[in-house]
Amino acid sequence: MNHSLITDSLREELVRQLVYLDENTYGILERTATESPADRAEIRALIERYQACVQRILTGAGDELTRSAVLIGSWISLRIGPETLTDAYRIVIPGESSLDEFSISLCSPMGRALLLAEPGETVTVHTPLGSDQVLVLNNVYEYPVREKQR
Repeated sequence: MNHSLITDSLREELVRQLVYLDENTYGILERTATESPADRAEIRALIERYQACVQRILTGAGDELTRSAVLIGSWISLRIGPETLTDAYRIVIPGESSLDEFSISLCSPMGRALLLAEPGETVTVHTPLGSDQVLVLNNVYEYPVREKQR
C-alpha cells in the first residue's frame, strides 16, 4: 500500500476511532437495544470488520484507502434509485448524526450499508418501509488537523 495516502491527521483520526469503538462498543449496542437481535449482531459484526479494516490501514497491510472504502468521517456522494443526491453525506459515530448537517450514523440502516463500501458499489439499504438500492458515487476523506496537546 502507498503509505503516502495516510496523512498524520488521517492516522490520528483512525487511532481515535479505534479507541472510541474499543471503549464504547458495549454502549453503542445498549443504545440499539430496541433493534432486533439480528440487527444488533449485524452492528457488532460491522464494528469488528471496521476495526480490522482500520488496523490493516494503520499497519499498511490493507488497500482500503487505495480502493477508497467508506470510513467513519468519509464524505460520500450517493444515487438512490434514479435520483442523484446533490449533497454529500458524512458517516459519523452514533450520537453525532444530524440530517441538517448531512451526517448519517454508522448504526442506521443507511450507515450500516455504506460503511466500508467503495465508489461504484451499489448497496441495499433495508428500512421498515422497504429496501432501496444506493450507489456510492464518490468518497472523500476529510479530517480536521487537530492541535497537539502540550
